[in-house]
Amino acid sequence: MSDKFFWEQMQINDMLVIDTIRKYGRDTIYFKDKDSKFIWNNYMHANQLGVIKPDDLVGKSDFDFFPKEFAEKARQVELEVMRTGKPVLNIEEELPINDDDDVKYYIASKYPLYDRNNEIVGTWGISRDITEIKKLELELERSYHKMELLARVDDLSGLYNRRYFYETLEKYASLYERRADGSTFALLVADVDDMTNVNDMYGQQNGDIVLRSLAELFMSNVRTEDTCFRTGGDEFAIVLLDTDKISAIGIAKKLVEQIANEPIILDGKREKVTISAGLAVFDSSNPDISDLLSKAERKLNKSKREGKNKVSF
Repeated sequence: MSDKFFWEQMQINDMLVIDTIRKYGRDTIYFKDKDSKFIWNNYMHANQLGVIKPDDLVGKSDFDFFPKEFAEKARQVELEVMRTGKPVLNIEEELPINDDDDVKYYIASKYPLYDRNNEIVGTWGISRDITEIKKLELELERSYHKMELLARVDDLSGLYNRRYFYETLEKYASLYERRADGSTFALLVADVDDMTNVNDMYGQQNGDIVLRSLAELFMSNVRTEDTCFRTGGDEFAIVLLDTDKISAIGIAKKLVEQIANEPIILDGKREKVTISAGLAVFDSSNPDISDLLSKAERKLNKSKREGKNKVSF
């Protein structure tokens, strides 16, 4: 085989390879000059940009097809690639495609483009549409967070449940134990007065209405930084953040009074429902949450003994 024939065959093979990549490659492939203007593209890239022939892209740039912010971000990456001579691999790109918040996702890699003298004259890159994979990932992530939330929330009342109550107490005890500013938090525990009578008179279904109504009253009468829980059948708790004893007493009294003054409709009748409550303030010198909870429950029992519909502290 002569050298001439060999090099002719090599040229033919090179052209065949390039033509195959250009026509049949499923990833987008593009080459750009130092101004980030296209000098060569494959058909997949042209189709992505809404152009029939790749040659029609020559001399154009991302700014001709994409939102300014997206194009500018790509340009900055390409400038860095040309400055350092190092590729940037597996960039996740997020591209809004219309006003309906629809998004396309791509994974892209960008490389320096060298001439025959080993000088950098531009960049080239490959990207792949990962929209379906990304949307599946996001859906799985949303489902995970939803399941995580459901594991923390009481189905009946919509408040956080007993398990998350203990997690929250542990978290805040650890946080406030280390605070040097003397700030603290308070724990309010409560249960419904004479709930057994409500269930006996109106039935379990109406008893559930009482619990849901009380949950709404708790939520509407505490501050945004406070957290409400249903910890048992007719038992509730509220964690009051950055609250000293005096402020906590004021919040608790207001809550007990508001509930007593807000009748609940049961079988068409306006029924007065009250709660008894106990209040305890976290002491950083004794950060054991079991002691905090025990103190609050003792105060709750005191309210029960002293006639109900009150808060003890």
